Amino acid sequence: MHYFSLHSEDQTHIGFFVMTDDDEHETPPQSGQFLVKLQSENPPPAAAERALAPFQDSETTGIWRLEKDRVGLYAADGTPAGRIRNEYLSLGGQTFILEDLAGTF
Repeated sequence: MHYFSLHSEDQTHIGFFVMTDDDEHETPPQSGQFLVKLQSENPPPAAAERALAPFQDSETTGIWRLEKDRVGLYAADGTPAGRIRNEYLSLGGQTFILEDLAGTF
């Protein structure tokens, strides 16, 4: 499991981005699920909240897959949703910054 602190491009903390692995013994992991947990004290800007809203439900987690030099992100139904490249998360037409909280990915 990987935990990231999720920030807007102006470094405002928005919440957390959590990734789990399908196969914990594969190094590096090749696929899994992801979920967004927004900070409740200070809601993010409306555009960020709309972009992240579909990925907040633990019943319909997003899917991630390692793809060459990035991580592809997909909705639960397999529809492309975004990507992670370096420390940047692109999701729902918005760009966010990830700060690793537990190890490296």
